[in-house]
Amino acid sequence: MVTDGIFKSMTDPTRRRILQVLLQNELGVSELVNVLDAPQSTVSRHLKTLREAGLVDARQNGTSATYFPILSQNGNGKDRGDHDLRDRVLDWSASQELPFSLKSRLEEVLRSRQTDSDAFFSQVAHRWDAMRTDCFGGSFHLDALTALLPSSWTVVDVGCGTGYLLPLLSRRFANVVAVDPVDEMLDVSRARLKKESADHVTFRKGSASKLPIDDDGCDLCIASLVLHHEAVPPDALEEFHRILKPGGQVLIIEQEAHKLEDFHEMMQDRWWGFDRDELAGHLATAGFDDCKTHELHSVVPAKASTIDAPGLFALTGCKS
Repeated sequence: MVTDGIFKSMTDPTRRRILQVLLQNELGVSELVNVLDAPQSTVSRHLKTLREAGLVDARQNGTSATYFPILSQNGNGKDRGDHDLRDRVLDWSASQELPFSLKSRLEEVLRSRQTDSDAFFSQVAHRWDAMRTDCFGGSFHLDALTALLPSSWTVVDVGCGTGYLLPLLSRRFANVVAVDPVDEMLDVSRARLKKESADHVTFRKGSASKLPIDDDGCDLCIASLVLHHEAVPPDALEEFHRILKPGGQVLIIEQEAHKLEDFHEMMQDRWWGFDRDELAGHLATAGFDDCKTHELHSVVPAKASTIDAPGLFALTGCKS
């Protein structure tokens, strides 16, 4: 029975010490050897007993393993008594003070671990950004930052284009409305969300200057690289104000004013970017308060042959 194994585990002082130490920090076998000042064969034997009793488990990392206590068991039925006993044993072990010698050696092991970590990062500092991007992508921090905003919001993505913002918006907000004047762009946006649970995303055809959104219909209006395609940008700003609820926010991302002819021709832009202060003035005229511009430090193009592009800035405002 599991109960017998738990009682057996607690009869040995070394196993009790192992539990106490692992409740302080997850450790590998060699680290436990140093903390307990015991032979590796002895430590391994006791770990085997603790694992069989269901008190600890291990995760593999290459050829080594890291051991940790199994906490907060939630069994039911005939196994409930075993889980209660296991939890009580772990609670009791955690309440026992570590002997000074074990505590000192544990602190030394953890200091050594930090030194090893620092040495690792010193070796990979020059390529850490690439390693992180390879593992997690280049925009995970944007996903995290949206957590600062209320998930109950309704968000309108004006000029959604191919929908590159929609996966992020659909995961974070209760309702998302994607608007674009071009049917083909809306088709690409819908296709992008096929793998997402996106029943709360609505696609509508319309322009920034004539949005198919009710008055006071959203909490956040996003227009990313849209205004330089509009015939009369101030008209679009008035539309943004109309569709926002009182207290709603607008986020505009735009090109700095520029004279890059190749870029302008390639992108088929209507406007050559904007003077940020002038655009902020138009936003205030449209009825927004607290209008602020924010510089965006664009990523350097990945290809040396990529055409020169203008800088970007963000503009924010609030509907009072």
